[in-house]
Amino acid sequence: MRPARLALLALCCSLVAIGGLATVAGAPPPTQLCGVCGPHVANDAEIDGATEPGTLDIYIDETGDSLWQARVPVNSSAAERYRSNDTALEAAVDDAWARYHAAAGNVGTVDSSLEDETVVVNYTVDDVASRGVGDAWLVDYFAVGASNTRYGLAADRVTVHTPEGTEITNRVPDAEVDGNAATWTAETGFDRQTSITYGNGGIPGMATSYATIGLETGPTAIEHGVTGGLIPGVLLGLVAVAIGRIDTGIDAVDAATLERLIVAVGAVGAGGFLVVGVAATGADPAPGAVALAALGVGYALLGSAARRFGDGLETRGLVGLSILATVATAGITLLLVGPPVYGFPLCFGAATALCLPIGYAAERGRFPIALVAVAALAPVGAIASIAPVSLFGYGPTVYGLLLLPWVGVVAAFGYPLALLGRRLALGVD
Repeated sequence: MRPARLALLALCCSLVAIGGLATVAGAPPPTQLCGVCGPHVANDAEIDGATEPGTLDIYIDETGDSLWQARVPVNSSAAERYRSNDTALEAAVDDAWARYHAAAGNVGTVDSSLEDETVVVNYTVDDVASRGVGDAWLVDYFAVGASNTRYGLAADRVTVHTPEGTEITNRVPDAEVDGNAATWTAETGFDRQTSITYGNGGIPGMATSYATIGLETGPTAIEHGVTGGLIPGVLLGLVAVAIGRIDTGIDAVDAATLERLIVAVGAVGAGGFLVVGVAATGADPAPGAVALAALGVGYALLGSAARRFGDGLETRGLVGLSILATVATAGITLLLVGPPVYGFPLCFGAATALCLPIGYAAERGRFPIALVAVAALAPVGAIASIAPVSLFGYGPTVYGLLLLPWVGVVAAFGYPLALLGRRLALGVD
């Protein structure tokens, strides 16, 4: 590379890095869920005399409005002062409000009282929940969308209570759900895209709850998926076309050798990612490590099944086999870590698996444009599955650039599958 071009590249990288650091430095501190609990990294204020951060209970009524109740223990001298002086209690609560808290700007009636040696602060927040499909209700008050807002509990415990007689019907991130109550603790944290659906229980209730979430998030997911997945999708489409046209190595390896290679790579990858995931966390592997390990399992299964049963399947049969391997990969991830992590192995695993029928069709003299198009949609689906997305406050286009390494991954692992597809098309083992 010429020195001038190298200098220009270094300058661009430096500007990007400086911009990212400036964005992080300029980002607001974490938003407290409890307005008067503390102290917290986002706020040094606390109720004078507090001995613990306290707890927060959010009670949602039948109309979607809510009562937020913070309970903060105080020492005996502070309790005696507040018991004999209501003005001192009100002043202490007023001074304790965090600058950044979840209900900032929406706090209604505030009522402070003392129970034994605990300060109780009740305040109202309207329109926390809204009606969804059928009998379902949706709490998306804590879903920040593409904002770079992040949450801090501040309290020792935060619990959201839906109305009596209802049941929480979706999987709530990081929460322990018990009937109509979802609880977070300081150990679990609080997801910035938290949504809660509630209504009637059972399968019908679950169906209407996820339909409600889909209608609420669907338009944003499609928009972010298309804008963020456009560049990597075009590149992935070009990779799929190239895989269908290049047959380098077809005469050097047979189907049995390709099977052994694919199974070995998949098995080593699955075990390696689990080991690294456990070593990195010191406990259960991170969800991302489990997802990548599941990809390795699916890759090995597809290579073995295609070699043993692919002779009489033709292109459509190999497409079905590829889909089956992809669904198995996603199912393993969903079972072990839950959504939305399964979206990435589902989408990029499908793009890799489809290299098998792409190679088969190419060897038979056909250009599988439909398969190439589906592979190219993988980045769109991957981003849509976790939308809304944001990278330090930037939009999905910048986030999509982070997926460019996945294009190389699909090319590297898809090509052996394409060669196996070609060998199957030739009918030579």
